[in-house]
Amino acid sequence: MSIDPQLLLLCLLVGAIHLISTLSYGIRIAGVRTGRLAFSLALFNVLVLCSRSSNAILAPLLSKRVELSITDGSWTGPGDFRVLLLAASLATVFGAFLIPSCQRIVTAAVNRFESKPSMIALALAVAKPASWRFALGSLTLPAAANMSSIRFRGLPWGMFGMNILGIAFISCGVFSSLCAGHLAPQLRLTAGNLSALVNFMGTLLLFGFVDPHFSFVSDKVVSGQATEPYFRRCVTGMAASRVLGTLLAQVVLMPGAVAIAWVARKI
Repeated sequence: MSIDPQLLLLCLLVGAIHLISTLSYGIRIAGVRTGRLAFSLALFNVLVLCSRSSNAILAPLLSKRVELSITDGSWTGPGDFRVLLLAASLATVFGAFLIPSCQRIVTAAVNRFESKPSMIALALAVAKPASWRFALGSLTLPAAANMSSIRFRGLPWGMFGMNILGIAFISCGVFSSLCAGHLAPQLRLTAGNLSALVNFMGTLLLFGFVDPHFSFVSDKVVSGQATEPYFRRCVTGMAASRVLGTLLAQVVLMPGAVAIAWVARKI
């Protein structure tokens, strides 16, 4: 299957969304190290705005692409969606390697804000060439010593498992609903709106179970009840489970589409 310019643009948008989400783990490390966890997460919300902007562009472009392929009979299966999910996996892996760099940059931003607590001043500082040179100089790979010293005992494996499932559902929710529009072309609008059926399961797992647990672990480190090396192992587990979740989405994609098409016919 050839990748046309529009599909390449969609891959870049999907990659940006998953890259930003993965970098949130680096922001949590910065929050733990500086003791400013709430403010660090507030900075992350600025990145979330960029992620949502990418999603706002992605959704209509992808919907139109699928709509045209169904109406003109050129639909060739879920190949495009599998390419997009592969882009999500690659971006997540890339983001995982950038976590140490993100942690350094956010730590510097938190320290800069403490010296002059103003978001406008911080934004102006970020726009300076010196800040960009600092960001480039902060780029680093995860330390080999940290990777080789990972111990698996005592880690929250249940949280990792729920993260895998949650990321899988979230990653393929919209894609499955668009595939369902091909399975039930007379109910394309209904199937498109039923993406919430898959997304709800992912949202429930991520925000109802995983995020509270991960936040609790973060707070324990800040309060001294848990060690920073333990927290880093948890972050490594979360990043790895996120990658596995995007890979599992390849498996969930079509069963999710079949389930959505069935619901669309039954409601």
